[in-house]
Amino acid sequence: MGVAAWLSTVSAGFGQERAERLRFDPERGTWQELAKLEAGTAAGDLAIARASFAAEEYAGARKAINRWLKDYGTGSELYPQVVLLRARVDKAHRDYYLAYGRLTELLDEYGGTATASEAAVEMFNVAEVFLSGVRRKFWGMRLLRATDLGLDILDDLAVRFPETELAEQAIKTKADYFFARGDFGLAELEYSRLAQSFPRSRYRRYAMRRSADSALASFGGMRFDDAPLVEAEERYRDYAAQYRGLAEQEQVGLILEDIQERRAAKEFDIGAYYDKTHQHDAATFYYRSTIKYWPDTIASRKALGALQLVGEGP
Repeated sequence: MGVAAWLSTVSAGFGQERAERLRFDPERGTWQELAKLEAGTAAGDLAIARASFAAEEYAGARKAINRWLKDYGTGSELYPQVVLLRARVDKAHRDYYLAYGRLTELLDEYGGTATASEAAVEMFNVAEVFLSGVRRKFWGMRLLRATDLGLDILDDLAVRFPETELAEQAIKTKADYFFARGDFGLAELEYSRLAQSFPRSRYRRYAMRRSADSALASFGGMRFDDAPLVEAEERYRDYAAQYRGLAEQEQVGLILEDIQERRAAKEFDIGAYYDKTHQHDAATFYYRSTIKYWPDTIASRKALGALQLVGEGP
């Protein structure tokens, strides 16, 4: 089940606080409300807690939950739903780390259930909050950045719910986070992972383009290894092959030409270095390499001129 389906289960139509009081009538095709649940039963007292939460009376919801746990304990079949509600109340109070602990319990102990699926969506929301820069509480004070935990949560969700929309969103969120921070090497890996893991994803084109952009952005300059340029060139060519029309509109061809110029310039600079240090054989090798592999570039023309100065032909 995808994240959209989980979200609709939580929020569509009837709302979570009334879920246990509804029954689907297949003949009418509608949800019918059952008799009102009474206080003094596990389901009724849970409904009271949910009603307080729905009314944004979070303190009252917490008290109702604590009473429920005291009266019915962990053995009730409704216990997972109580833990989920408790996590939602924690989130409402911005106690995200407490919510994280309760949601982890649900995923670990009740995996495969509808409640665990709802918990996974809540956990995804907690990860987004952590990545936004919120600080975790330490002894009641917000001191510890929670970004690393947010990334761990996204990885965990992708592993727990493979091939689902939730996993897809988790990987994309992680990739976007790295891209926004300028961690382009990590962003490239995550966008590539997204495109490969979800080949029919609505984000495939987006992921392929962002992966290429990230590879190009990770090139550190002429003094650094040109492996990112090689990777970027390959990724842009793959993008252009699969999305020819869009690639033309986005002028990917010009980007590829720029990559060629950069690679040629780097090759020429190596030759120029050897030229300055009087290592003429090595300089000649790199000048000729520049002309051979990047013949239509500025660096190629410069290399040809440099060879003529030292009395060497191309």
